[in-house]
Amino acid sequence: MSDVIDVDPGRTIIEQGEEGNGFYVLKSGTLEVIKDNMVLTLLMYPGTIFGEMGDILGIPHTCTVRAKSKSKIMFFSSEVMEESFSQTPDLVLRFLRTIASRLDRTTKKLAATIKD
Repeated sequence: MSDVIDVDPGRTIIEQGEEGNGFYVLKSGTLEVIKDNMVLTLLMYPGTIFGEMGDILGIPHTCTVRAKSKSKIMFFSSEVMEESFSQTPDLVLRFLRTIASRLDRTTKKLAATIKD
């Protein structure tokens, strides 16, 4: 398991382009997701998983994640993630729901853009 990490406002947690080596879970606070210097969304809900895509796909992170307010996060290494997946099937389902939800939002935004 991971310890809770206190993050001050303005601190970068993930840098766009760096290699992934695990994932994070937001415990409290607000984080901003930034791509190419543009804020895409805010992460505000405790339990939100982030940073997993780079690790799962084996690609560099596609976005920067920075604390907008004082926040608490937890980091889980790749090894812990793999072990957790094998021991806790509910966690796999949670990851799938997270990824599917993001894909659904992206698809809807893309469709709205094409209609305009």
